[in-house]
Amino acid sequence: MGSVLVVIGFFLIVVLLVVKIDGLSKEHKRLLSQFKLRDQEASHVQQLTYELAEECSHMLLLQLDQERPTTRLSAHEVVHIEQLCRAIPVICRELVLRPQPIAQALQRYCKKYYADSYTELEVFIHRHGRLIPSWQKNSFAGYLQMCQAAVSLVRELSAKETVKTSRARPEMA
Repeated sequence: MGSVLVVIGFFLIVVLLVVKIDGLSKEHKRLLSQFKLRDQEASHVQQLTYELAEECSHMLLLQLDQERPTTRLSAHEVVHIEQLCRAIPVICRELVLRPQPIAQALQRYCKKYYADSYTELEVFIHRHGRLIPSWQKNSFAGYLQMCQAAVSLVRELSAKETVKTSRARPEMA
């Protein structure tokens, strides 16, 4: 009688384990499909982020090109702003691949594309005080704000020159 109870107990344990394994298998499949869905969504969002970074870079470069002929900034400083704007998509990808400070991502970009001009860019950023707060945020959003502020700087210096010139002309007449 005792051995029959042991066999029945063993059988019940096996049945419970099979039911539990079946439940775990279904849960695993559900989680796996959720993971695949989330992975696809993440890839899609990542691709959209890259495209937006490209678009942002392109728009800022267009604005820069419009203001370049009339700005009072030196050509060297305008080139620095252009480099910062061109770096947007590359820095975006760098940050997605490996989390790192913005300065490090920009440094890697400069080393790869502009042969050690990182120091010059950093001096440029610190020379123009309005760029520093965005730079110090050490985030991609802060970097975008800094690039926008740099292009705005070119625009404002162009506008001031235009306003001064147009005000000076009536006095001459």
